Amino acid sequence: MDIVFIDETFDLNQTRNYHISIQAGLSGYSFSVLDPVRNKYILLKHFVFRPEEMSPVLLEEKIDEIHGNDEFLEREYKTVLFSYQSPKYTLIPAPLFNKQNLRTFFEFNHILDDLDQIYYNEYKSIDAYNLFVVPSELSNIVYKSFRNVKFFHQVTPLIENGLINHGKRNSYKSVIANLYGNYMDILAIRGDKLLLCNTFPLKNEEDLVYFVLYVYEQLKLKGEETPLFISGEMQKNSHAFDLLKSYIKNIGFEKRNNNFLYSYTFDETDSHLFANLFNLRMCV
Repeated sequence: MDIVFIDETFDLNQTRNYHISIQAGLSGYSFSVLDPVRNKYILLKHFVFRPEEMSPVLLEEKIDEIHGNDEFLEREYKTVLFSYQSPKYTLIPAPLFNKQNLRTFFEFNHILDDLDQIYYNEYKSIDAYNLFVVPSELSNIVYKSFRNVKFFHQVTPLIENGLINHGKRNSYKSVIANLYGNYMDILAIRGDKLLLCNTFPLKNEEDLVYFVLYVYEQLKLKGEETPLFISGEMQKNSHAFDLLKSYIKNIGFEKRNNNFLYSYTFDETDSHLFANLFNLRMCV
């Protein structure tokens, strides 16, 4: 079900002073608006898609339709951040990174479609770059609405928030999983170090449990000690959460980043569902 939460302080005539963060993928399109004066999120809107019914072409058509009909997306904003959700990305150590070899690096792990455009995000905290793609037609739709847009991959806020809010400068370890319609990103962190960043396809709840436990096993993490933080598309009363809880004792849902304030209207939705969207602002 589509949702919209608007704080009474939101002023449609003041959007040039606001920051907007957007995320889009086969399972939905969401955006939030931040008032920088109070450092407070004052608008959240989400359009639900069915991943099994979507394709890249249909996604572009849906987003073009949304941009053409939504009054909030017809306005100008001070800054615009756009996160494209896709399992196609490649992390490159900074010493090896070369802008002239983006295609070569990307094709180590993925096929580059003719209509894909390569972007990259820099992670100074781990001395690495993330190469990812956005379909050219989709980026054109976004550019048509926002000339000042900056593109990000969905693991970028996951990594940045993970290292800032879950990392400690000692041997403390934690695992962070962000779920989408048919795949998940998972991180393992020890102190200020990224131990693992990977993406796994999900066909059912058993796949989710299998891959999480696989990460714990490969990194020799103990389920009774190493916490698991979950964000994204999982309901608190889901069978998958109950299954994971039977193996991992220290498990919980990601809370909203306390670096920001949030409209009380957002309390009607679970805090972990849009955590990655809110954390996108941590990347600039």
